[in-house]
Amino acid sequence: MKNILIVSLHFSPGFIGHMMAWYKLCEQCGYKPLIYGDAQYAKYYENTGYRFTMKKEELGAFKPDFAVVQNTGFENVEFFRWSENNGCKILYILHEPYMGIKELLKDGTYCVKQAVACMLNVWLCGKSAKVIVCSQYAEDNCRRYMKSAYKKAVRFPLLFMDEYSEQGEERKYFSLIGTYATPKGSDLFLKFIKDSVSKGYDINFQIATRTNLEEQLKDELFQKMIAEGKLIVQHGRNMTTDEINGAYRRSICCWNGYRRTTQSGVLPNAYMLGTPVLATKLGSFVEFVTPGQTGEFIDNEDCESIYQGYLKIKEHSKEMSQKCRQYFVENYFYGSQEQQFKKIINSIQ
Repeated sequence: MKNILIVSLHFSPGFIGHMMAWYKLCEQCGYKPLIYGDAQYAKYYENTGYRFTMKKEELGAFKPDFAVVQNTGFENVEFFRWSENNGCKILYILHEPYMGIKELLKDGTYCVKQAVACMLNVWLCGKSAKVIVCSQYAEDNCRRYMKSAYKKAVRFPLLFMDEYSEQGEERKYFSLIGTYATPKGSDLFLKFIKDSVSKGYDINFQIATRTNLEEQLKDELFQKMIAEGKLIVQHGRNMTTDEINGAYRRSICCWNGYRRTTQSGVLPNAYMLGTPVLATKLGSFVEFVTPGQTGEFIDNEDCESIYQGYLKIKEHSKEMSQKCRQYFVENYFYGSQEQQFKKIINSIQ
């Protein structure tokens, strides 16, 4: 039996579900998993049946053969060195390959932090046995900008638990769910809300994000819509899984009108709950969105394009919801990836 660590030493709530899915996949494959993470993760795994440690001294007793490292961060450097000295092979999930300076500048002031992360990723990839990328677009960027990573790259999807519920909620909102950020075109979503009101479009909107949007939502129009129930907002705190899933279930479609992307956590989460997406035709979206089945493509800032995409999804909401569920189960659900993961493990000498 192979012992496999699932590692996330830089805390991020968005990785909790991924780590659970990887744990379950390892069990399904007949491997023995252990989650090794930042102390802030501990409360999420208490009394859940998942084996979790935040203590490095426990790793020696576990004797891991492999470690699946979930996210970047300087916290990984020491662990990678420990792994090298203890015969533990690293599978590093490269969520954000370098995409060139032109794409990086789309992050605005955040681009400096991204640039540092890119340099760190070069070192982490160099120390890894395999580099896991989640799309053809990501692999293409590795080939173009990160040669050493490309030589070790293997395609493998983002993994999720299946949290689908038949719990009935009326789908009546066009929703922005997830982190509010410039690369994700979040400001364009707010602009569309204003434009839709000025043009007399009858749309109900929803925003669900941990980002504090007090400044963005102080506009009188937004406050009036909130008071009238035309815009519902949850923001400024981490939401529970039930709250997030409820937001997806209430949605006719979700915003994926990004300015740049390698992948999107919103897209598979939306598909899991049977919710189509409106996406820009860039990055990996062209791989994961099928117009008329799992979503529609739009032009980034064109109000009419966004509106027409929304109407198409609304008109075929039930059929598209079923297609989204099917795509999720076949591609993102951990239970469908057993053979592919075993193949990756067995390829590492």
